[in-house]
Amino acid sequence: MLKPLQVLVAVSDAQGRHTLVKALTKKGMNPLFAETLTEARKILDHQPVAMVFCETDLKDGSFKDLLFSEAGAKPKAPVVVCAQFYDKDLYMDAMGSGAFDFIAYPYAHQEVDWILSGVMQRASAVAGGN
Repeated sequence: MLKPLQVLVAVSDAQGRHTLVKALTKKGMNPLFAETLTEARKILDHQPVAMVFCETDLKDGSFKDLLFSEAGAKPKAPVVVCAQFYDKDLYMDAMGSGAFDFIAYPYAHQEVDWILSGVMQRASAVAGGN
């Protein structure tokens, strides 16, 4: 039996985290939680994750700190930037910085499902060599 894919959820807002967790568990994925950049980096250093949902601003850093380490290496897993509201400049900044996708609160279940489907298609293509 295959192990469920692990997804890092670095979102401190309880309602936003609840929406993401509900969508992830519905798809059979295992959410891992972090409320700080430090916690998120520890998880990424020690556990393989299929993707990351990260708030724009964590207690000790931002999504950019997660996208780019000190060495400039991008994380292996796609990062979805989660914002408290839609802002075109923030969206452009996130996508220009290498984010896989961008969502704004309130996170709609359909939007989260769409993003998860995109990540699964990407993972399938990589595994199949396409």
